[in-house]
Amino acid sequence: MKRYCDSKTRLMKYLYDTYLYNHIDIFNFEASRENKVTYHHIIKVEELKLLGFPVKKTVENGIALTRIAHSYLHLIEDFAPDIYFHLNKIILLITKERRLPTFEERSLIQILLEAFEYRMSAYYEINEMYLKRTF
Repeated sequence: MKRYCDSKTRLMKYLYDTYLYNHIDIFNFEASRENKVTYHHIIKVEELKLLGFPVKKTVENGIALTRIAHSYLHLIEDFAPDIYFHLNKIILLITKERRLPTFEERSLIQILLEAFEYRMSAYYEINEMYLKRTF
């Protein structure tokens, strides 16, 4: 099992192997002892419950993200739903095809993260841990 993963389940091993390249997640954050890999529900548990769908973790509704990337994605969701929408579209495409992002998709993700950071710079100081990406 991967050493930088929160869970030792077969599902998390599969997601880790599918969505991390050289311990780097799709948002270009490196997994480490301090930044372990977690499961991210693509469609939120609350929404699944409202629709009467099962809420368990599945390959179809999940992606492996480092804790920092996971936290950052939720910050973006709260402060910039439009940017979150576009990031989620990329996540949906990648997970539907069960593959790593292409160079172009990683570049687009980077552009969206930088757009969020630029927008927030006027009134909210983003924690430096979110700015340390490997791309």
